[in-house]
Amino acid sequence: MICRILVLATVLALACLPTGVAAQGGVPARTQPNGHLTLAEAVALALDTHPSLGQARAQRDAAAAGVALARGALLPSLSSQGSLARFQEPMVVAPLHGFDPARPPTFDRSLVQGTLALSYTLFDGGARRARLAGAGIGEDAAALGEERGAMDVTLQVSAAYLEVLTGRELVSAARRQQEALEAERARVAQFLEEGKAARVDLLRVEAALSRARASDIAAGADLDAAWGRLARLLGMEEEELRGRNLASVALAPAPDLSLEEAMAAALGRSPEMALARKEVAGSAAEARSARAAWFPRVEAGGQLQSFGTVDGGHAQEWNAILRISYPLFTGGARGGEVERAAARELQASEGLRLAEMRVADQVDEALAALAGTRAMRHALSLAVEQSEEVSRIEALALEAGAGVQTDYLRAEADLLEARAALARARHGEILARIGLARAMGDLDLGWLDETLEVVR
Repeated sequence: MICRILVLATVLALACLPTGVAAQGGVPARTQPNGHLTLAEAVALALDTHPSLGQARAQRDAAAAGVALARGALLPSLSSQGSLARFQEPMVVAPLHGFDPARPPTFDRSLVQGTLALSYTLFDGGARRARLAGAGIGEDAAALGEERGAMDVTLQVSAAYLEVLTGRELVSAARRQQEALEAERARVAQFLEEGKAARVDLLRVEAALSRARASDIAAGADLDAAWGRLARLLGMEEEELRGRNLASVALAPAPDLSLEEAMAAALGRSPEMALARKEVAGSAAEARSARAAWFPRVEAGGQLQSFGTVDGGHAQEWNAILRISYPLFTGGARGGEVERAAARELQASEGLRLAEMRVADQVDEALAALAGTRAMRHALSLAVEQSEEVSRIEALALEAGAGVQTDYLRAEADLLEARAALARARHGEILARIGLARAMGDLDLGWLDETLEVVR
């Protein structure tokens, strides 16, 4: 009875789990062959698997280790050393600090020595602090590099995802045109049998049908390439990805950004700008470290030493050391290091100005692309509606015997072109908005969820 109760409880618990988890033991919905895949989900998959982000994470870990390495220089150093030496002739076992004829020193051919040394740098002109600051800046820069890499991957996945959606619409439009032309071909063939149409009418519609099939083949080839590109970005097999239903997306209503607002946001939040500022700060820390070479170095230390033989008889003694060192002549090395650091400071400051120019260009281009694709979408939406009506009227005129076949074929070609252009413009507008978010430093999964609507 108890076993039955346990089995029933297990079945009920599994039934209460989400479908993807219960069926797959906690594996994400990625393995569901027939499930929907949204753009945000696709980006999340890529962020987990893309090698550029793995490389960025490793670089961040290396930078964190560099901080620990630089911080260790601020602490005392404790080391130990031991040695066993065999001499040709007997050697004095312990150092002589005086000579007492009543107690002559011990000599032996095998000497055992041990040393425990403690040292600490009291002053080095600020070099250690400068190196620690530089390491911390490097860690921050590595984190920013990972953030920038995530935005780049998000943009790449978005472009590939929208390319697949565009390709699907182009293939659909080409096949819809083929269906219309197939119907026209059947009508003309029937009229030709009845002697109501000329042979050239059939040849004309067959030529148009061949062109439509060629467009279908080209669109299909482009779609295949887009599927492959998206699968590689997501780290998935193409067959698995094709089994997923990619959800269409649309932009959620949002107020338009002015150029000044977008520019201010980009200059303040763009990872490129943050990285450039870190470069400036890092070069300043490097310059401080280089200038520290002009100051003396003061170190304190002590040693506990043990002297003896293999047979024993060890003697211990200690010493304390205060060491001041200063290189009087380095052959111009110190001056060269300071000059190189100053040049790198200038390089970093110019890099900051260059980053500002690049970010401004990105914002300008993204806003222009957004305005252009939006205007095209509005115009092409109207063009598609008008082309569909023209095609319908021409088809009715042909059926009534009052139309001209060339007008109908031209209307069908114009309709296909308008549908293809509308698909490109609609997805181009979405990609332009994503590109603007990338330039402003806002592009992440949260932004995608807030800005894009899933159209199922």
